[in-house]
Amino acid sequence: MSDTSADEDAEERCPACTDANVDKKLWVACSHCETWFHVACLRMNSVDEYDTWYCPPCLSDTSLQLTPRMRRKSTRAHATTDYAAIQEGRPSDPLGRWARLLAHYDPPWPTAVRRVTGDTWTQAWMASSPDALTSPVLVPACDDTENPGSHIPGLRIPPRHTTIRDVARLVGPATHVEVIDVKTQRSSRAWTLSEWADYFETPPAKRDKLLNVISLEITGTPMQALVEAPSMVRESDWFERDWPLHRRPQAEDSAKWPKVQRYVLMGVQGAFTDFHIDFAATYVYYHVVWGHKVFLFAPPTAANLAAYKAWTSSAQQESEWLGHALRDVTRADIRTGETMLIPAGWIHAVYTPCDTLVIGGNFLADYDVAMHFRLEALEIATRVPRKFRFPHLLRLACCASA
Repeated sequence: MSDTSADEDAEERCPACTDANVDKKLWVACSHCETWFHVACLRMNSVDEYDTWYCPPCLSDTSLQLTPRMRRKSTRAHATTDYAAIQEGRPSDPLGRWARLLAHYDPPWPTAVRRVTGDTWTQAWMASSPDALTSPVLVPACDDTENPGSHIPGLRIPPRHTTIRDVARLVGPATHVEVIDVKTQRSSRAWTLSEWADYFETPPAKRDKLLNVISLEITGTPMQALVEAPSMVRESDWFERDWPLHRRPQAEDSAKWPKVQRYVLMGVQGAFTDFHIDFAATYVYYHVVWGHKVFLFAPPTAANLAAYKAWTSSAQQESEWLGHALRDVTRADIRTGETMLIPAGWIHAVYTPCDTLVIGGNFLADYDVAMHFRLEALEIATRVPRKFRFPHLLRLACCASA
């Protein structure tokens, strides 16, 4: 256990770490060796200033003859070549292509997400119902706008009048948040929540680029009082059930244990997240506080997982659309007040038709343990860094199997 702990902690440090007090939420990868560094440790003002970036060791190796392409981006927009669009005889438009595929793909996407009432969501249902986890399951909205999760046992969700400014106020206006540039599907510069609220409140037509926040976990902040996962999640979750209380770190050392049950996701009109599987094939609960999300789902069959692995390893990933290689793809529209459960390992992409606020969380459970570790092995094989994999998975698995 101690060796595993040391290995995992080592992977959380970057080679440039010098100051334990700097903000270490934003990372950047070397374009050659793919080593990850904290942006703050590199004293970089903005990762947006670089098309590609090379770490000092790679630059010092003259035999590589690498020239860093660290051109400052001018204020004039430059077109990005969309090779898939060119092949299809259409103008280059990496942002619009995703929306057009949703609207015009032939044949139309089937909609096969099952609906159940909120009181169905119990641990006994998850454990014993033969079809509980065979596909995504949706619970319709309830009429109580102040307590929108009251019809699902144990679920606590912010009221529907909650704004992005409210999120910034509760979590902390100066709190740094990772912001994704939708066009590149990569991290943008370091933002504070106050800056993010300013951006979100800007009318869609005046936003200079599409941005997305999908990884703000609010455990330990004042907003935690407004968010709680459904009872069936907490009763099934390995951490809640199996991690011994006496071995859990104190609150001030909370980075040493998994915090994945209280995410706030904030997407603007037109944003999308490309196909992915949640880390370690975790189960996901997903509630739309207000707005609208469109999911494309593909089941984790052997053929689909093979296609997914090939795509994530491909140098053409940015210009290839995985949807053409996946089988049995279905569509699910999730609107204000609705809540969805995503089973382990399902491949999915997400589109945001309008500004949307979401509360969601991830958890590991006993129902498909093989899938959790199959995905962990796939993440290792495709060189997904530890920081983007489920935190402390091996420690947690040891507790769950004890």
